[in-house]
Amino acid sequence: MGAENLSSSQARDRLAPVTAHAVDTVTDLMQTAGPGRHLLTTVVRPSNAEPVTAYAWFDVIGEGTDALWSGVFADAAAVAEVVALAFIVDKGSVVLGTTSPTGEETVRGWVVDSHTLRPLTAEQLRHAFHEALGPMTPSVTYQTAFRVPSAAAA
Repeated sequence: MGAENLSSSQARDRLAPVTAHAVDTVTDLMQTAGPGRHLLTTVVRPSNAEPVTAYAWFDVIGEGTDALWSGVFADAAAVAEVVALAFIVDKGSVVLGTTSPTGEETVRGWVVDSHTLRPLTAEQLRHAFHEALGPMTPSVTYQTAFRVPSAAAA
């Protein structure tokens, strides 16, 4: 039994909700990040393929609905594309590094779990970074990630 051969319009129809969900998720994550300079990085490791990575720098001044943020739209779009791929293959991670207005450096992370971003605890993130990169700079504080409002399954 072979794979179903989809027309390009059928493929677009199937990808559209996943892509919209990824864009909403990344937008909510960026809007919930809080004040400071942020680096949002996402990685997907599909089976039998090279990892796919994207990152975006953005700044947030203020909080809540009055917050102003700036960044490069194309970079944020690339992060959303990789998150969409992560939702499709159900593998991937998102890491948010932040330098607060006071200079404090923090890291928070999520893993893709059934088309959602599942927040990692500070200890889970510390362990993952230690295994992947070795001892980290003592000035970095690992924080338990916040729940991303639109990260519920599409």
